[in-house]
Amino acid sequence: MESSRDIQRRRAAKRRAAAKRRRALLRLTCAGLILILAVLLSFLLLFDPVSPVVSYLTVEAGSTLTPEMFLREEAKTDGKDIAFATDISAVNTSVPGEYALALTVDGKQYKSLLTIADRTPPTAKVVDAYTEVGVLPEAAGLVTDIQDVSEVTVSWQVQPDVSKGGTATGRIKLTDAYGNFSTLEVTLTVDQDTVPPVIDGAQDWEVFVGDPIAYKAGITVTDDKSKNPKLAVDNSQVDTEKAGTYPVTYTATDDAGNSTSVTVNLTLVDKPEGYVEPEVVYDLAQKVLDEITTEDMTQMEVAFAIYRWTTTHIGYVGTSDKSSWTGAAYVAFTERSGDCYNYFAAAKAMYEVAGIENVDVVKSDTSHSSHYWSLINLGDGWYHVDCTPRRNVGYFFMNTDAELEAYSVQNRNSHIFDSSLYPPRATESLQERVDYQNGKILP
Repeated sequence: MESSRDIQRRRAAKRRAAAKRRRALLRLTCAGLILILAVLLSFLLLFDPVSPVVSYLTVEAGSTLTPEMFLREEAKTDGKDIAFATDISAVNTSVPGEYALALTVDGKQYKSLLTIADRTPPTAKVVDAYTEVGVLPEAAGLVTDIQDVSEVTVSWQVQPDVSKGGTATGRIKLTDAYGNFSTLEVTLTVDQDTVPPVIDGAQDWEVFVGDPIAYKAGITVTDDKSKNPKLAVDNSQVDTEKAGTYPVTYTATDDAGNSTSVTVNLTLVDKPEGYVEPEVVYDLAQKVLDEITTEDMTQMEVAFAIYRWTTTHIGYVGTSDKSSWTGAAYVAFTERSGDCYNYFAAAKAMYEVAGIENVDVVKSDTSHSSHYWSLINLGDGWYHVDCTPRRNVGYFFMNTDAELEAYSVQNRNSHIFDSSLYPPRATESLQERVDYQNGKILP
């Protein structure tokens, strides 16, 4: 049996053997580490551990890329041969973003991260600016030549005070799609509009009780600056169910707030016995038009055909019933006779059926005689047409004011009228195109 002393000696021997193995393993590990360090040191001695290309580069949007931009500062003086390995044509330098690129330096390839950033605010030029009092123009309309790689929003940063005439200063803000912005100071010339609009065509008129009332028919409004002045009609005092004379007020207002008003009298009268409805007269007018016009005629040719038929197919008599234009037209069409009122009424009926814009004109000075004729507009302005034949030969198809006045002055003010009551007339003469003798409109 093994004694305790023998057991202790055996255990001590085992411990010595284990320690010996550990020392051997440690020596082997140290030798491996030394070998690895030697290899690394040799690599470091043989190769340059620092890349000649920057690991990342940030350029401004819109820049032109060159491979030299990617060289480190210390490598730029070494005369290294550098080129893009990546197809650089696929990089849009106008659009911010990131691109992984490869470059070759002296035949060796390196990588770099390119960042395109937009950090430049937009630029533009201001233009001379004019506006009306109370009208703030759009900021975008006051700048030109906007320069930026992205879309630019133009807005007011500080709005100018346009509440009064003179000059006003404001500041415009230009903001690109990436948040960069710049500001520009702009000076406006603010025009103080003090001229009110002009109302034409407002005159006293009659309507039968119960008939529809076209308050704005024949009324025009013009203004020296506003394109679309507003027209309001105050007919609050008109009792459409009762005969009588009532005031009607027209008020025109421009964009600057200037206004003008004209008050006329609307007379409502009971329909006379035997009153002729417009539809009856229009039917008669259509029959005449079917005889004297063709579909290929121009509006001027149609209007001239109406003029010629009226002057040659109605016999003149000294008096007529002037209680309604429809009644006068009916007599002209059915009896083929009448005075100036019948001539005027027959032509009016045909104008209406033919779709020719027309306005009734009444002679203003009736001390010698009364008279009626028309203004028509074929798209080139208002011209006078008088279908009543004259003893003192005169032709009155599409005349200007000057042409009509020249005849009127020589014939006892035959066509004197209040020009303020009617829409502005054209001033260009058309008489060279009118062949009265042969009944033709010339080109």
